[in-house]
Amino acid sequence: MKNPISEKFVIEKIKEHLKPQWEVVAQKDLHEKGCDLVLKDVFNKHEARRFYIECKGKSYAKSARAVNETVWLYALGQLVSRMKVWARHAYKYGLGLPEVSADKALRRIPAEAAKHLCLYIFSVDDKGKVKEYSPKDFKKFQSKKSRN
Repeated sequence: MKNPISEKFVIEKIKEHLKPQWEVVAQKDLHEKGCDLVLKDVFNKHEARRFYIECKGKSYAKSARAVNETVWLYALGQLVSRMKVWARHAYKYGLGLPEVSADKALRRIPAEAAKHLCLYIFSVDDKGKVKEYSPKDFKKFQSKKSRN
C-alpha cells in the first residue's frame, strides 16, 4: 500500500505549499475543536489577513469509496459553522482534501457559493503534491459537470 494520506499529512503538505506568504498562527491536533490551520499573511502590511483551513485525510476502510466521496461535505460544514466574519478580503477559507475528495467537492460546490465564501480547495495527491483551486476555478469544474 502507498503512504496513507492522513489528516496530518494533508496539513503538513498545505503548510509547505503556502510558505513563505502564509505563516501558521494556530494548528489544532486531531481531536481539538476549531479549524485545523489558521494562517496569517506575512506580506500584508497589518498582517490582518487570515486563512482558515479545515483538513481531512483519506479513508482506507472497507467503505472507503463512499467515505472519500462525502468527507468534503463534513469539512465544509465544519468550516461554515466556524465562519464569524464576512470581510471579503480579510478572511479566506479553505478545504484541505485528498485528491479524490477534492475532485468531488469542486464538481459539487456551486461556483457562486465558493466566490461568496472566499472558499479555496487544496487537493493533495498520493505523492504529497498540492494543487490549489481558487473560487474562480470552480466554474471550470461546474461546466465539466454539465457536460457529463
